[in-house]
Amino acid sequence: MWYYTTNPSHTETIIARIEWPMNDHGAMTVRIEASCEVRHLVEFADETVEKTLTELPAGATVPLQMESVGARGNAWRVTELVGVTTEAIANAAAHDDELRQRRGSETEHRESTEHVEV
Repeated sequence: MWYYTTNPSHTETIIARIEWPMNDHGAMTVRIEASCEVRHLVEFADETVEKTLTELPAGATVPLQMESVGARGNAWRVTELVGVTTEAIANAAAHDDELRQRRGSETEHRESTEHVEV
């Protein structure tokens, strides 16, 4: 007899924290915030969903809908990123770029002001 913590034929909305970012095989591991359950995301609704999840680092949380891929294993399909718009993705990417530039500027400044004493 099979037991499921969720109904595998029902799409549910959950908050997931990324444990392991997307790997070379197009899969990632998330932890469900409410239950601490670990799931492996192996299929995605479309390229936009997959690309968005690929860009998220470990530790990021994202609201999404998912459904079980089958009766065996712990493989899940992401059917939707809930409340995530292309504008939000662009804003997050711009913010990340700005932070990277600042870190680069701070590093360059620190290196240019360091003096070697002889």
